[in-house]
Amino acid sequence: MIEAKVLYAATKQDKTIQAEIKKVNAVLSQDLQIPYYQRPYRWQEKNVLQLLEDIYGSWKQVKSAYRIGSVILFENEKSDFYVIDGQQRITTLILILRQLKSEEAITLSKKLSFNHSDSEKCIRRNNVFIDDWLSENVRKEKADFLNYINKFCEFVEIRVTSLSEAFQMFDSQNSRGKSLEAYNLLKAYHIRAMEDEEATATDKIESDRRWENATRFVLDPLNTRSNPQDILKKLFNEQLYRTRVWSRKQAAYKFNKNAIDEFKGHTIRSKEEMEYPFHNSNLLHSVALNYFNSLQVQVKGMKSRFNQKHLSNVNDFVAINQPLINGKSFFDYVESYVEIYKQLFIIKKDDYFLKEFKGFYEAQCNYPKSYRDGDKYLKELYKSLIILVFDKYGEDGVNKLYKELYAIVYRLRLEKQQVKYAAVAKYPSDMKIFSIIEQSKNYFELRKLTELAKKRIACSKVENVIVEFFIDFGVKIRKDNNKVDLSKFDIED
Repeated sequence: MIEAKVLYAATKQDKTIQAEIKKVNAVLSQDLQIPYYQRPYRWQEKNVLQLLEDIYGSWKQVKSAYRIGSVILFENEKSDFYVIDGQQRITTLILILRQLKSEEAITLSKKLSFNHSDSEKCIRRNNVFIDDWLSENVRKEKADFLNYINKFCEFVEIRVTSLSEAFQMFDSQNSRGKSLEAYNLLKAYHIRAMEDEEATATDKIESDRRWENATRFVLDPLNTRSNPQDILKKLFNEQLYRTRVWSRKQAAYKFNKNAIDEFKGHTIRSKEEMEYPFHNSNLLHSVALNYFNSLQVQVKGMKSRFNQKHLSNVNDFVAINQPLINGKSFFDYVESYVEIYKQLFIIKKDDYFLKEFKGFYEAQCNYPKSYRDGDKYLKELYKSLIILVFDKYGEDGVNKLYKELYAIVYRLRLEKQQVKYAAVAKYPSDMKIFSIIEQSKNYFELRKLTELAKKRIACSKVENVIVEFFIDFGVKIRKDNNKVDLSKFDIED
């Protein structure tokens, strides 16, 4: 018999939320589906092992119930149940139950589809791991173990009949826990906004694919030793969020789940007028972009950031500090800066694109002791400034200002015994560096940057490669105390 205990039911107009404690077999007997916008199945062996050991321990202790966790389901008009949250556990349980010859799990697994190659790889790998673990630990008791999982293990199932409500529940659940990086909460939010835009399924799948590709970027796919890089994590944590905050002359700390509202903008609904007059400019931007994209033409007179290349996945109309439009526009915004980040800091095999800057960056930012925390903080700040200058003035701006920006940032390495995160978080707002760039209308208005870069340095800690840069750059350096030895450098005190 399938058991379910109703914990909560609330109806608001035609929207219903129900929360029930359900046994595993009751949850899996429903017509579950994995939505195309879900992130890939990526549980590692350690995650699978933890779940197996938790269930096994409860079974051996003869506990009357083991709570696996919660699952959020969206029920549509056809009584299909889409897994909005809990996919990793649900998928792993299905793999376990398949190995235990559960008929429900075998039937359900044949109907489930996963839209990412990463999911398929993890499923194959974890299948082998689960088979080995079961053979080692419950070889002669598989039927009893299966019975315990089906009838004594349970979920809190939260069932919602409004997709919007489902995503709000998803946001709420994950903002309290540690299951998702902060930026991944944004993907669900903006996929939801695409429903309001009446975007096609193809658009949603493509937005999801581009997002996930950026979380596992491999520079050289043919090199099996190339480790995937999570560019989105770097971009949101180090550049996009903090640049927007610094540009408002505020101290910028780490991007986290409490800060995701920075990237929640205005939703343009196709059949509704704007809520306020100041939204009209967003509407104009959206309409113009959709028009030009439909024509697939380049606007005459437009200035590209790149001097000699055209990248189709960089939108020439985006700006880091722009007001954000929810949905597809947000995904285009993010993809543009993912590509810009790759071009500036990852892709090195390019004979002409910012060759001088890239050589400088490699030598001056990746020196032998650049692994220290303080040095990492400075490099993050420098990269943020480079991206903002590239955003405003393109290649020419970076070529013109990369040394000035380096001098403004890396003087902290010489002036302070320890470079602390809080100091780096406040430094740009105190010096107004980002707002100078953001508010400038031409290079002449950036002359303040040169003044900041050329200020005399009171050196309290020596880092050879940085000292040598400042000497070549024409900045005067003096000792801050008698413990500092600058005798090997050609310095006039």
